[in-house]
Amino acid sequence: MAGALVYVLVLTVACVGLCAAAAHAFRRRRECLRLQASGVETTGRCTSLSWRQDDVSVRFSYALADGTEYEADSFYVSRTSFSPGSTFPIVYDPASPAVAEVADLLSEAIRSHRLVLVAIIPVLLLLATVDVWLALAVLL
Repeated sequence: MAGALVYVLVLTVACVGLCAAAAHAFRRRRECLRLQASGVETTGRCTSLSWRQDDVSVRFSYALADGTEYEADSFYVSRTSFSPGSTFPIVYDPASPAVAEVADLLSEAIRSHRLVLVAIIPVLLLLATVDVWLALAVLL
């Protein structure tokens, strides 16, 4: 009985973690789709690069027409031709100007977040189903 409760707890924690990852991927994909549909293009300047294993993210700054300055981080990619100080087109959301992405990375970001969701959701549903069945078996 105690062993089954441990499994229920472990599965519940795993489900919560997967839900958080799925929610993040869903939110980022929705932001990128909004940028693709109604984003405004401007010029960004690379301020730094951030490495995570073999992937890199570009930290960039950009200014709106009214002079307001923002900074954002790009989607992680396996390679980049950007270097600190270089300029490139970015797209920002006029309704929420702090949301921006490098224009050339937008399609790849949308595709990647979709793949994350396609991978996570079935696993999440399977674990949640097993967790519920196990919890019901313990309670009944």
